Amino acid sequence: MTGTWAHMTAAELGREIDAGRIHPVELTEAFLHEIDTHPLAARIYARATPARARGEAMAAAARAKAGLRRGPLDGVPLSWKDNFDTAGVATEAGSALLKGRVPERDAAVLATVTLNGLVCLGKTHMSELAFSGLGLNPVTATPPCLNDDRAVPGGSSSGAAASVAFGLAPAAIGSDTGGSVRIPAAWNDLVGLKTALGSLPTEGVVPLCERFDTIGPLAHSV
Repeated sequence: MTGTWAHMTAAELGREIDAGRIHPVELTEAFLHEIDTHPLAARIYARATPARARGEAMAAAARAKAGLRRGPLDGVPLSWKDNFDTAGVATEAGSALLKGRVPERDAAVLATVTLNGLVCLGKTHMSELAFSGLGLNPVTATPPCLNDDRAVPGGSSSGAAASVAFGLAPAAIGSDTGGSVRIPAAWNDLVGLKTALGSLPTEGVVPLCERFDTIGPLAHSV
């Protein structure tokens, strides 16, 4: 990957885009290339969304050129846990029970993030239906752990954590009901945040327990 982009924080990448030193399309292409070629990528990503990512990156580049960036992360790519609905793209929540499930619209939080200019790289593997803190999923794939790629990475946002830890996304969005962002973040030397209940809309997120489900980021640093 060009330079050290894989190890830069999302905020650093956003600042470099703002300064004109990183082109959003080149940044997205670099991460898509890593997803295509990394030997562990199939254990991390359930599916990439290259057409969507390229379109969003081109729009971000046009805004940056015109001085109309929508925020400090406009043009920065993210990965999304596979329980967030993506319009026209399978969202299976790590379960054979939902195989082939294709939503008609994005989850509310994904729609908001897209409106703010961030780029969707694809959907990451997870514990089946988000019901495990280990990250083990024999049904689909068990993502690797940064500290031992033969070990489980923590769950249930297992692929979300691995995508950041292995340089396949600058940051990731996961969900946390009883530790599902915090555990894989800790096990992969990342930062994860369980947001306050109700602070972000869970509409369009395959639920584990709606009374306790929350949405949170995983990233290299606070």
